[in-house]
Amino acid sequence: MVKITLAVTLLLLAINTFSQSPLISAKDFAAELKANKSLVVIDVNGADIYSQQHIQGAINLPHKDLYKPGAVEGQIKPDAELAAIFAKKGVSNNSKIVLYDEGSNRYNSRVWWILKSIGAANVSILHFNMDQFANARIPLTATPASLKSTTFAVTESSYKATTMAEVQKLAEGTLLLDAREKDEFEGADAAKKSKGHLPGAVWMNFKEVLTATGAYKSKDEIIAVAAKFGATPEKPIVLYCNSGIKAAVLYIALKEIAGFRNVGNYVGSYADWSSVPENKIVL
Repeated sequence: MVKITLAVTLLLLAINTFSQSPLISAKDFAAELKANKSLVVIDVNGADIYSQQHIQGAINLPHKDLYKPGAVEGQIKPDAELAAIFAKKGVSNNSKIVLYDEGSNRYNSRVWWILKSIGAANVSILHFNMDQFANARIPLTATPASLKSTTFAVTESSYKATTMAEVQKLAEGTLLLDAREKDEFEGADAAKKSKGHLPGAVWMNFKEVLTATGAYKSKDEIIAVAAKFGATPEKPIVLYCNSGIKAAVLYIALKEIAGFRNVGNYVGSYADWSSVPENKIVL
């Protein structure tokens, strides 16, 4: 009986470990910043925003530096190139990493996905909120920071991107969610980047899982709002947006916070899909 009880206890501990949210509060981050001198804090904003003000000790790695050049927007660079970029910045696959952006949780979520997809072991998302930062006494500065270069070993990861070929042949019953704005979904956006949406897609704007200040909602709130769009914890779901940024927000909300079991991330998204003339786009 003791052995069985111990086995069950260990199993529950393992489940809890793997279901931990990637979010870190301002209060917990402040404590970690003081206690862990090897903590790697990454500001993923553009250099112009970083130069004005950032968390003291944070390095700058703009999320756009991780994308391929070319006509198809926002496509992620190959794993080896990504590893080289992170290593040069002083980030290893074993670093304890905290990411933040300008407060929308879009860009840090995207970089979180990228890091996890190439095997980063410990990555957290910090919501940038000046009131919370002030209460937690998180120091801000305009002085740039840097780290010594290191090595980043790409390792096998369970965070695998859903491919175009897989989206073309989605299994029956799979829910395809479009995380973009309504006008993009309808092919009426002012920038004229979108001619519509992928066949069978359901519109669920990424902001549905965020609060008014851009923070992630709670697990229960996310489950409740997702149900309105037909998304339930057991249902196979694939996410996309325009170039993979907004879809990353929905992925973290549904998979990492709410614990949905079968969530795929089409990181190439609409930009990738629409680059092939044979792929249908509907209004």
